[in-house]
Amino acid sequence: MENSLITLDAETISTMYSPSFTKKQAIQTGVDLVKQVIDDGLIDPLKVFSSIVRLKEVVNAADKAFRDTLDLSQPESANGVSFKQNNGSQRLNYSDDQDYAELEAKLAERKELLSLAFKSKDTIFDSNGVEVPKVSCTFTKASIVVTF
Repeated sequence: MENSLITLDAETISTMYSPSFTKKQAIQTGVDLVKQVIDDGLIDPLKVFSSIVRLKEVVNAADKAFRDTLDLSQPESANGVSFKQNNGSQRLNYSDDQDYAELEAKLAERKELLSLAFKSKDTIFDSNGVEVPKVSCTFTKASIVVTF
């Protein structure tokens, strides 16, 4: 395995930020880093971004492992961060109801018809002979896809 530029060991991480370092400051630190990279122009922004992406995966994996491992019987705090166990919430299984399941299936079929009508140059009719309207569409925000 290749040596990383930042050696992440538990002791270093536990003292990396003071208890007074707030979430707002953490966010601003990230924004300032990007601004510095762009403004200084000394380092290729994509090189820095690629390392940030990798570091984020390391941190996300550690975060998940801690969440899966720790069992908090009562709220606790450490280094200015609060932790509290949150039990899962109750969800009703609406599809157990036959009427609900039938309506849900009809909605799915209608969605298919609306999609077909939207894409088609021809007029589309439903099973009752009623014209299926061409609905409008909206676009999601453009984004950068990152893989490694």
